Amino acid sequence: MRGFLITVLTAGLISPTAAIADTYEALCNENDCQITIDESGLRGPLGFISKEKITQWYTGGDEYNLALGAAGGAAGGTVGLAAGTAACFTGVLCPVALAAGVFGGGKVGAKLGKGKNYFFTVMGQKDDGSNIIQSFRFLNKKTAKKLQKELIQLTSLQMGQVKVIEM
Repeated sequence: MRGFLITVLTAGLISPTAAIADTYEALCNENDCQITIDESGLRGPLGFISKEKITQWYTGGDEYNLALGAAGGAAGGTVGLAAGTAACFTGVLCPVALAAGVFGGGKVGAKLGKGKNYFFTVMGQKDDGSNIIQSFRFLNKKTAKKLQKELIQLTSLQMGQVKVIEM
């Protein structure tokens, strides 16, 4: 009995603790898409990259979120201006309506634009040797963190680290 317990404990300690196998709902070029990651690699809308052929991955996007925030602010300000102009036609406090519309619309638009966008790029090679770059984003921070951990586990690469594939 003691030998059996030692064998089971040893097997448990040397075997992998968690298997990678998840499908994520993401956004690819503003369209819904699925990203699947498992022990063999990563599959996205552009195809499959085996784990041995993933050469680099990264996530981030403060500049991406900033751009979305600026675009959201501009769009919100434009909508606010239109609403303020419409209020002017009623003849009620035109300058106040315009100022409130532009400022309020810009502020709301910027807040919505900043959103929570977690941008990922995974680069590698397809089985035929052609290069592939999968780019996608998530709106949920937990989902992004989970995928980030799975990419580290799958590829043995830290974010931004490059693996050279020899042919």
